[in-house]
Amino acid sequence: MTIISFIIGLSISGQTFYAFILENLDKFGALKAIGAKSRELVAMILFQATFTALTGYGIGVGLCVLMISLAKLQIPDYAALVTFGNLALAFGMVVVIATISSYLGVRRVLRIEPFDIFRG
Repeated sequence: MTIISFIIGLSISGQTFYAFILENLDKFGALKAIGAKSRELVAMILFQATFTALTGYGIGVGLCVLMISLAKLQIPDYAALVTFGNLALAFGMVVVIATISSYLGVRRVLRIEPFDIFRG
């Protein structure tokens, strides 16, 4: 079940992040034409991926703890426990998903030529 969830999360976040890159490709091309270095563009994309991954992780952990707390109020014998190992495993999976998603976007931005943007 965890593997299926990981694959689905990877595909959805990858598609979403890649769609974001495609929608803003002209802006990245314009920045490249102005003189932004590839390293700066990569740093921008990695910052966006890191920020969204950490925000999503925080919201997800917070909702998980909230739901477990609410379930324990309703069902006194509810035996769910959030351990450090679970949190670390979830964080590792989020990092892998964000890395793969941002890699696809970075690859596309580095291949764009500024004259392609202004020609159309």
